[in-house]
Amino acid sequence: MNNSWNGQRGLLFTSRIEGDCAIVRYKGQTIGLTAPLRAKGRTSTRAGEVDHDTIIGKQPRDVVVSSKDRELRVQVPTLEEHIVMTPRLVTPIYPADANLIVSLLDLHPDASQSGLYNNSHIEILEAGTGHGSLTLHLARAIHAANAGWDMPRTDDAQTVTKKSRLRHRAVVHTIDISSKYSEHAAKIIGGFRRGIYTRDIEFHVGDVSEWIDRQIDARDQRAFLSHIILDLPMSHTHIEKALSALQVDGKLILFNPSITQINSAIELVKTLRLPLQLERVVEVGPAMTGGRIWDVRLVRPRALTREANVKSISDTDTDNSRPASNALDDEASFDDDGGRYLVCKPKIGDRISGGGFVALWSRNRTRKDIQ
Repeated sequence: MNNSWNGQRGLLFTSRIEGDCAIVRYKGQTIGLTAPLRAKGRTSTRAGEVDHDTIIGKQPRDVVVSSKDRELRVQVPTLEEHIVMTPRLVTPIYPADANLIVSLLDLHPDASQSGLYNNSHIEILEAGTGHGSLTLHLARAIHAANAGWDMPRTDDAQTVTKKSRLRHRAVVHTIDISSKYSEHAAKIIGGFRRGIYTRDIEFHVGDVSEWIDRQIDARDQRAFLSHIILDLPMSHTHIEKALSALQVDGKLILFNPSITQINSAIELVKTLRLPLQLERVVEVGPAMTGGRIWDVRLVRPRALTREANVKSISDTDTDNSRPASNALDDEASFDDDGGRYLVCKPKIGDRISGGGFVALWSRNRTRKDIQ
């Protein structure tokens, strides 16, 4: 009988490895997630307490009886259930949003050494570990690249040596300024299906810009990151440093709660003339399957362009010193120094409250890269 967490059929709940948990359902409704199963352990639910001993050895969808003589069905937690139902110190990136962010990276991991689009090594940086939700989704996305690698495992599913992790074809570097959050996220990730994705992740604590400096120094000033995700307060202040470690054609993603934070990043990229191509800005949140595309760009109004060409008109007609009312949307803001407007509006429909905004850039090739 297969005891692996890779498959559902024939799987047994066990206390042999700390971290096994079970979803408890009553009359078709999920009523709780057990603590890691252990001998003589108990979990309280609204349908009564459940002895862990009655779950250990059971298979998914088996029935156990609670202290209130209620029949409960146990099953293996999905990734979504694990993220939503585990204890949290910070608000997680919810699974629908995490799936969207990962899809923007367009990852196609392959364990083989051949292939037209094969990348010999993939390193992704996530700045802002938080609850570990996006970390788990990223690790799942690259997991296939590490298939077949003989990794040392210990009796503790959460323990994999740092040296062995870095021998992988693909790795997710996740960094948080708080050691408390980082340790909690590592526990959450290690508790999902006996730490199946722990071997794909490297945890770090500290400032992301300082971490990048140390890594670049250790790698002979080479860009080494395939993709970068910044989920931080004032994330735009780390863009220039992050770019120094991002490989050509790599993706840079910012995830912020406010569209004005995305605006700041776009203006910074333009001001510093960074080799980044803005691909899209997407609003994510409740009832937004696939996200909603926003139009966010710096433009020069047509009225101002005409002013520059016909100065005599601007001298005599003060109305020409202002852009035409139909030249730009009302959601645009004016940059007095550059004479440009920042367009900021949903591409379709009216604006509604969302969970956040995702901006995606691609790293362009420069003359320095060719040399």
